[in-house]
Amino acid sequence: MQNRLKESVIKEVDRLKTDLIDICMTIHSNPEVKFKEFKAVEVLTTFLEKNDFEVTKGIGGLETAFNAVFKGPGNGPAIAFLAEYDALPQIGHACGHNIVGSASVGAAVALKKVAADSIGKIVVVGTPAEEGGGGKIILIEKGIFEDIDIAMMIHPSNKTKMVRLMLAVAEIGFVFHGKAAHAAAYPHKGINALDGVILTFNNINALRQQLKNDVRIHGIITEGGYAPNIIPEMASAQFYVRALEEKYFKKVVEKVKECARGAAIATGTELDIKTERLIYRPFKPNYTLAEIFRDNLSLIDIREDPGDEKGDMGSSDIGNVSQTIPTIHADISICDDDVVCHSPGFRDAAISEKGIKGIVTGAKALALTALDIFISPEKMDMIRKEFEGK
Repeated sequence: MQNRLKESVIKEVDRLKTDLIDICMTIHSNPEVKFKEFKAVEVLTTFLEKNDFEVTKGIGGLETAFNAVFKGPGNGPAIAFLAEYDALPQIGHACGHNIVGSASVGAAVALKKVAADSIGKIVVVGTPAEEGGGGKIILIEKGIFEDIDIAMMIHPSNKTKMVRLMLAVAEIGFVFHGKAAHAAAYPHKGINALDGVILTFNNINALRQQLKNDVRIHGIITEGGYAPNIIPEMASAQFYVRALEEKYFKKVVEKVKECARGAAIATGTELDIKTERLIYRPFKPNYTLAEIFRDNLSLIDIREDPGDEKGDMGSSDIGNVSQTIPTIHADISICDDDVVCHSPGFRDAAISEKGIKGIVTGAKALALTALDIFISPEKMDMIRKEFEGK
């Protein structure tokens, strides 16, 4: 029965291909930034409602978050397909989230149509604002994932990988307050806030030699004064601090703050520090779930690319989900190696022929993996034991 159902799932995704392309293209041609993804939500939820999913919008207090539920007769787990659909400012869907959302709804609908009598609960969770807004973190805090056993999604990339580790990240703002004065006539009466910012950068650069290789610290000056002949009375900078290990990450965040505090002491400025409340946690892989996903990719003649799971590490709020419940965030290749995420080339790849193939591949692999877990309870047990460290 399992093989027959899998063949039917594959055929159903192929049948849905035209609808999924329409969804993908509509979202791509109407890029919406974090928490403003109203058109994307409309096109995704309309498709789900048409296919008999019970849709609730505005979950977790977020206008552009939603869930769509189909409850089968089985007593199996609740499996969530996560949909992302936010775009980047200026550059649009250069992260390919139009593909993420399309693949997740395709998987959910195909699985429901083929195996409605064999499954437990399918949920599509619409998660806004992955790009800097931490939508998934807010939904976790609001209890949206409490009744879900497994979270699954694919993400477009330049490689196909089952596991790619991700870094924790915190956003920190530093504002230095000094005293304005004429830079030529009365420099001795001024206190240069910009010197505090520049010294912070220099202190961080000196710190780098003593940090682990996975640490990333990068920042910009957001305000540095108004004219060269006025000593800046206020200057500010914004930094992202990242690391792979959560305990060490917290230590690095404190070290970076100390760099700014030292700069304030040295320059005689006053310092305000603002750390964004929502912190993206590192990704916790579930290798059992990844192996099931890998087997299903092989079933549709897709092979994983070679490479280290620590290669090309970024950060995402999916890390917080993975620390809460077993999660897979599989990369599906949609372009050549020299095309990278957050670039115009990747934006174009997200609606290319290979990008469309990525939707179909992702939807099939997601649906087949969920089907495996529904009809083989021992796999859910193995996934859960790994997650709990047993």
